[in-house]
Amino acid sequence: MDLSAQQEVTAAIVNYGNSNDSAALVVRLKDQVCETIIVDNSNDIDPALSEFRHTRVITPDLNIGFGAAINLAARTLKTRWLLILNPDVRLQGNCLKYLLEAAKQLHAPLCGPRFYWDDACTLQLPPALGHPLWLLSDRHTPNQGLSDSPDLSQLAQARHVRFWKEKAPFSEPVLSGACLLVDNHWFLQQNMPIFDEDFFLYYEDTDLCGRLMRKGVIPVCVAQAKAVHYWNQSAEPPQSKATLMSQSEKIFLQKYYPGGPPPLPQSEKLADVIELGEINSFTALSLPHEACHIDIGVQEDFIVFARAMPKDASFTFSSSMWDRLRDGHYFLRAVDDNGMFLQFWHFVKQSL
Repeated sequence: MDLSAQQEVTAAIVNYGNSNDSAALVVRLKDQVCETIIVDNSNDIDPALSEFRHTRVITPDLNIGFGAAINLAARTLKTRWLLILNPDVRLQGNCLKYLLEAAKQLHAPLCGPRFYWDDACTLQLPPALGHPLWLLSDRHTPNQGLSDSPDLSQLAQARHVRFWKEKAPFSEPVLSGACLLVDNHWFLQQNMPIFDEDFFLYYEDTDLCGRLMRKGVIPVCVAQAKAVHYWNQSAEPPQSKATLMSQSEKIFLQKYYPGGPPPLPQSEKLADVIELGEINSFTALSLPHEACHIDIGVQEDFIVFARAMPKDASFTFSSSMWDRLRDGHYFLRAVDDNGMFLQFWHFVKQSL
């Protein structure tokens, strides 16, 4: 139990159609924070239920979006620190303790953990994509092992390796809004809202980091802080997630790149993909003997992927991980220790 966090941190959860995950998260937070606030954008939480007995539930008249919901919670804080959480995030071990210590020691108004995709913490999630913001810093595009004209997939792998090699808190241009520790007093002193409410959903975290960097403040990723992000568990809004992401991307690009975004390198098309077809259960894959990593993505360019280190010559999903995977397309690749792509697979998960 972290008594400092219990006295100094309020947790804020934005619920949209995933009340079961919200309830499970509230239970886990009970002894870690001073108070938990849920902003219920889908109005499907009953505050009278026992699991929400010690939770303050705010229910807007309509879905106000993620950023506006967090800003609403922040205006009611009794503590200095605000822990922003998606319902599908689970803090591991002393995650909050490490975040709070780093924020105080480094005077950092914004800190975040590194994420795993599964409860066993075997699938490492990548650094936040952040559109092209990360391309503006040479530090986050290591040259070692890259060709003169690397494609985006190679760049993403280089960022992933650098991101997961860090042992102490480090600067990171973009942090994921799924879990952020915010110094609310700092934002009040700056007369600056945590999130720009022009972003209804998506890019609000990228914009937050961009606004901080414009002030000369670099977000901090705390290497010791671990969290699980089950990812993509919330309900589909009426406008569709793809539509909302496209709208937010346009707002982001107009705000930061009014003359047009910097050109991005292309990704090569996959070659020799093994098609596994539509499946409702996953059979272990046999891996090339040189394979040191297995990457899982939802698009064939692997710009965003989770990475695991197989313990033997095969790979499979745990049953709990497989059950949480939403139906849809998935791509896998085997990678050797030098970053060479060895083999690709594609399947479509189709639940019975």
